[in-house]
Amino acid sequence: MADKELLQYSGIGQRLDAYLAYEFPEYSREILKGIIKEGRVLVNGQAAKPSLLLEEGDKVEVSWAAHKKEASGLEKLVIFEDKSMLAINKPSGLLVHPLSPIWESNPRAVFEGENTLAAMILAARPETEKQRLPRLGIVHRLDRETSGVMLLAKTLKAQEELTRQFHDGEVSKTYVCIAVGEMKEEKGIIEVPIGRLSGDKKIKASPIGRISVTEYKVLKRLKGYTYVELYPKTGRTNQLRVHMSWLGYPVMGDTLYGAKQEARLMLHSRMAVFKHPITRRKMAMEAPLPPDFKAILQKLGKK
Repeated sequence: MADKELLQYSGIGQRLDAYLAYEFPEYSREILKGIIKEGRVLVNGQAAKPSLLLEEGDKVEVSWAAHKKEASGLEKLVIFEDKSMLAINKPSGLLVHPLSPIWESNPRAVFEGENTLAAMILAARPETEKQRLPRLGIVHRLDRETSGVMLLAKTLKAQEELTRQFHDGEVSKTYVCIAVGEMKEEKGIIEVPIGRLSGDKKIKASPIGRISVTEYKVLKRLKGYTYVELYPKTGRTNQLRVHMSWLGYPVMGDTLYGAKQEARLMLHSRMAVFKHPITRRKMAMEAPLPPDFKAILQKLGKK
């Protein structure tokens, strides 16, 4: 998509925001309203309001965001990088990619709306778009609230190989979490199928769900909480959160699965072990605990 779109309206009395929603169905009405309010939509050379009624022959100019200030900062997240891939430490609260799938066919759409990791990648590594890398090189994801290691590809060959390793279960992942309650067992295996029932948006433990396996080991018992290491053997959406809740010890801060609201979800992807997509050398990428996670852990340890 070009940085600017020039349109000429033909019709009678249609609102500006409604017209743009028709012309650009890939964007939500709220995003388009935001673009208009930012003054990036001109009607006959003048800034306009979303409610402006267009008239026959009106010239509409839309300026798309070429970059977002908040999209900078990828370099601070990088743990490792070479010519074919990079690993980052994703902060809690950062969405991996826009919810609308249009960004996959129109990468520059990541600069509209909420900031995401995808926007940061495109801002810092514009070659990912030039190479037409699917999903800008993203090969897996973490929940918005989860922090930690993520692997990203910089070439199509690397992306295909990393994607295959995740699909075939060849990537060994280690997470840590603070669970609500003091767990009795030192370690164990949770083999509980999970899935989304028809008509229900929430993923739950269900006998008709997909096979899901998580191993766990207690690292430290705190007063009323447990610091736990988790090893997912399958890669289902929300698997660790669902399994911990099913076990009776939801992840601290996980309001979706039975815990109270906290400053953040206390779940962190600490390590990923895999084979380099090109050299095939075994690699282990580790993301240190972020300061907010560490502070809460230390506070609980003093109780």
